[in-house]
Amino acid sequence: MLTDFINFNSTKYNSLPEVNVASGILQQHSNFAELLGKIYSLTNAHSIELGVRLIHRHMQVDEGKVMIEKFQFHQNAPAFITSADFPTDQAYPASWLLEDDGKLTVFEYSTDILVKRTLEKLIKDPSIFVEMCDLIRDYHFENLLAPCITARDSLKHFEKENGFMETTDFKSNASIVKNMKDSQIVDDKNAIINTMWAYSVSDNCFGGDNRCVGHCNASNHCNFHCNKDTH
Repeated sequence: MLTDFINFNSTKYNSLPEVNVASGILQQHSNFAELLGKIYSLTNAHSIELGVRLIHRHMQVDEGKVMIEKFQFHQNAPAFITSADFPTDQAYPASWLLEDDGKLTVFEYSTDILVKRTLEKLIKDPSIFVEMCDLIRDYHFENLLAPCITARDSLKHFEKENGFMETTDFKSNASIVKNMKDSQIVDDKNAIINTMWAYSVSDNCFGGDNRCVGHCNASNHCNFHCNKDTH
């Protein structure tokens, strides 16, 4: 299963739903909380930095490019910025789409060193990752949830207990994740969409109530799914 999980399919990515559509479909599934509970128990029991992300597209990706998350400072604040770029050997698969044939394609990549290290652990012993994928399939969430690596060395630059927000910056065609206090979010709670879920197994990973990612989905481009409209 893990022998062919490093490739990105731009046609597949471009066909994914927008965040508000994906969230609406997810909310129709009454067994989501039950699935999350099993995923949390699995990752906590094995202390593995894995979680799930809401499957959605940020933008159209040209052929030959992939979605890569990079750490940098944005408006003097630490940020994870994801945009379309050409792949390099410094970009590591960080989340995956489950295909109908049992294979995987990459959802997004990351340049973070802890993603690389966690990936190496998964390749050495894929059993927990495979079990998580099986859970997602058993509950029929394969078109809604992407298994993901939650570990990030760059989290040391953030105030993790402040929470995270993702927004989409349409000018730069990028998705930007920052601490909530550094994000230009709106007061409308209905504009916030949860987009990542994980059990926090260490200080160096997303997870828990304050460390997931929201997307602010307001008309002024603020989408909270532990995922914001600049993410």
